[in-house]
Amino acid sequence: MNITELKTPIRLYWDLPSRPADTNLDYQGICEQIISLRILSLGITEPAPALSDGCLTILDRLKKHPIAVSLTVCSSALDAATLSALHGSNVRLLLVRATKLDDLRIVTRLMASDGPKPPLGVSFEVSADNFRILPEALSCCIGNGIRHLVLPMQRLNGDEDCFHLERSGREALTSRLAAIDRPGDLKITIHDPFLWRVFFPAVSFPDGSCQAANTMLYIDGNGDVHPCPTLPYRLGNLAHTTLRTIVESAEKTELRKRLTIPPAGCTSCAELDQCRGGCRGRGHFLTESWDEADPGCR
Repeated sequence: MNITELKTPIRLYWDLPSRPADTNLDYQGICEQIISLRILSLGITEPAPALSDGCLTILDRLKKHPIAVSLTVCSSALDAATLSALHGSNVRLLLVRATKLDDLRIVTRLMASDGPKPPLGVSFEVSADNFRILPEALSCCIGNGIRHLVLPMQRLNGDEDCFHLERSGREALTSRLAAIDRPGDLKITIHDPFLWRVFFPAVSFPDGSCQAANTMLYIDGNGDVHPCPTLPYRLGNLAHTTLRTIVESAEKTELRKRLTIPPAGCTSCAELDQCRGGCRGRGHFLTESWDEADPGCR
């Protein structure tokens, strides 16, 4: 399905700084903006080895509001006391960052620990180094009762390599994943349209076309606001302006109009009606052009 063009996003992704002491952001003020904009879903990523004061401030300010908050953390940030405290907050889903199978076993131990805790899941960050173990990661989740598996959007706001799977790699993974029986209560969240096809080859991508600067926005650790985590196009910084100003800006509106136009490199493709250019962030990151196709479609 294609989601109607929105004036205000309904999803916000917020990565906190890896060095919390370096930030001068007004977390309370940003939370007020999130509330006033009626954001429905907030995905917070805490990269520090322990929950920062900023993260705790955000959770406390939003805990009485009907916002679906998910929190992604390192396993080192979690102990019995922290799990209990998060259970009493507004965290609907607590995701543990993972890049290898040993990380999944840590999640299993946390699930089995005594005491209250929010629903636990895994945020498995797919890269060129680990994509081949996705079937094993899925089997590990199923075998250990992990019922939330998220493959998060790649953050392309630095010198990172832009990861994408080419067709041959996707086909090999699809075959291996198809052999795994999945329980009906397993929820898999995938934001990459081509990774989605690997897991669900017969099901259309839920978001339809790219939703950057439409249903979603992204705040990075410096307070810069981008259309999405995989599209490092700076719309403004929250140390100098408000989230509402950015949401209502002409620049965001014009960018969104541009993203609704399929890349020129896709116009002759027979699959254009299905993917609408795929991930526009990857194409722009690699070529600095809005007219190049997502390299993941090759």
